[in-house]
Amino acid sequence: FFQVSNIITTTGFGYGDITNWPLFSQFILLFLMGIGGSAGSTAGGLKVIRGLILSKIAKNQILSTLSPHRVLTLHVNKTVIDKDTQHKILKYFAIYMMIILSLIFIVSLDSNDFLVVTSAVFSCFNNIGPILGTTSSFSIFSPISKLLLSFAMIAGRLEIYPILLLFMKRTWSKR
Repeated sequence: FFQVSNIITTTGFGYGDITNWPLFSQFILLFLMGIGGSAGSTAGGLKVIRGLILSKIAKNQILSTLSPHRVLTLHVNKTVIDKDTQHKILKYFAIYMMIILSLIFIVSLDSNDFLVVTSAVFSCFNNIGPILGTTSSFSIFSPISKLLLSFAMIAGRLEIYPILLLFMKRTWSKR
């Protein structure tokens, strides 16, 4: 419970050597690195509310496939989530996954241990801290990977959209 709350809240505390844990437990921690904290918190990650809404969208899609004439609405805390908000969350998730997968792809050129690379990317992009699968620090990565992971830390802390805005031509053009 301590490690789970540590991972979700990004407090930075650690207890013991996680590399000795069963692989299943390490993957649970990796999953929690992606989910992150609650909405409004400074914790990194996708946020719990987005994960909840994404799972409800997936459930509704499965139910609508099974019964196409059924009218389904998505509710969170007895509040209806409109289609526009659902689409925004799906777009955010798509961008989030593209960045994560791109970073994993590039950083994997440095190391052939999937758990180490994936947890390093999740750790940096979601501002968590630990790397799973090794007792080493980030010193095992090349300077280019460290630069990419540093950029991932900034993008994860400031959220994705402000960083994307930074690279848009319209942001820098004089009107």
